[in-house]
Amino acid sequence: MNDLRTQALRELIGELSLAAFADRYDLNASYLSQILNGHRPFGERSARNMEKKIGLPAGSLSTPASTEAADAPDGQVKFLMPARAGELDIPQYDVRAAMGDGQALPSDYIETVRHLTVKKEFLIQQGCVFSKPENLCVITGFGESMSKTFASGDPLIVDRGINSVEVDGVYFFSLDGHLMIKRLQIIAGGVRVISDHEAYPPYDIKGADLELLVVHARVLIAWRSQRL
Repeated sequence: MNDLRTQALRELIGELSLAAFADRYDLNASYLSQILNGHRPFGERSARNMEKKIGLPAGSLSTPASTEAADAPDGQVKFLMPARAGELDIPQYDVRAAMGDGQALPSDYIETVRHLTVKKEFLIQQGCVFSKPENLCVITGFGESMSKTFASGDPLIVDRGINSVEVDGVYFFSLDGHLMIKRLQIIAGGVRVISDHEAYPPYDIKGADLELLVVHARVLIAWRSQRL
């Protein structure tokens, strides 16, 4: 695995000099040289730290080599390049971490898209207002209650920096430990949960039940998939 990480790093550096690569990502050129020459181990923790500094999704210097090396020409390692200027690299939201101990994921939750790289200008053109770029994540839509807005399996861009209902909108939340993606509307003394499918009637959350509501993120964009 150490060799795979080193090979992935070598491919990432490409034709840049070590000095130029180190300067671009605020790394130590001598440290990089020691890794590439095999004089310093390149373990899991070191790889994660480097991915974070470069702007790569976690695991990019490790797992892609094992899953895609067989398809790469001339033994080259395929990996995810960091976002370029004007782009936002949006990682996958850790849905499991959002759930409490002993709680299972919804049976229809399937991670169809693990990350997205999009132009920041595109999000602005779509009218997206988000707390911080680093709070953007991608999750997978699940269930049928919102089928008029997105289908189960469609990727959704969410803002995990929004953890309360200040405006009406679509939210990713837990209610008494159950994960949901629905519209939340502010009403007197609470919020109303609204589905976009008439088969799922709305209901209100008020009083002590509000303590059972945990908002994980606000949904900003749904990318609808359609077979052509």
